[in-house]
Amino acid sequence: MTHDLDDILTASAAAGPSPDGLEALVWSRVEVLRGERLASQLRLGAVALALATGLAVGGVGAVAAPRPPGDMAIFTVGADLSPLTGLGSSR
Repeated sequence: MTHDLDDILTASAAAGPSPDGLEALVWSRVEVLRGERLASQLRLGAVALALATGLAVGGVGAVAAPRPPGDMAIFTVGADLSPLTGLGSSR
């Protein structure tokens, strides 16, 4: 920002001794900086909201997710569908 102010003052000095337009330039720059600050605050708020939503939905999804079958799943009712069941039979 100091470089911009230096440029404005240099341009003002080159234009003449009248600093009439300098105040308008300064206030326009102040308004631009206020707008940039507001935009960055809105961006930060959106990121925080997205993070909170993701954590809440992820936590609920993790609790509501079906549990995977345990290690003893080979002894379930569907075990007869395995291709290895025919190996032990005497057919």
